[in-house]
Amino acid sequence: MTSPEAGLAAERTALAWRRTAISAMANAVLFLRAAYSSDWPPVSVAALMATIALLVVTAVCVQRGRVLHSHRKGAWSRGYRGITAVAVAVAVVAVVALVLSIEYAVTQR
Repeated sequence: MTSPEAGLAAERTALAWRRTAISAMANAVLFLRAAYSSDWPPVSVAALMATIALLVVTAVCVQRGRVLHSHRKGAWSRGYRGITAVAVAVAVVAVVALVLSIEYAVTQR
């Protein structure tokens, strides 16, 4: 017999994946704005790469949330691939954001 606590934990985790997807979409919009408003092509390309990575994060988060939200016993995989994909994409976005901030600081002098 499974405890009701197992279902609640899956529900909380599904909601956390949903919040992550929403924040990734919001950041993707900000990177799109940076790509659109930049006059320097490398910044636009970097911002578009970050946007694509965040769209991958959004897709993975939505899928993982659906799996956890379904509450089917045995459907709760460990999610190693999803977690790895999100971690790599967030690392890529962090590096791109760092490069963009350094570029902005240098050009504002």
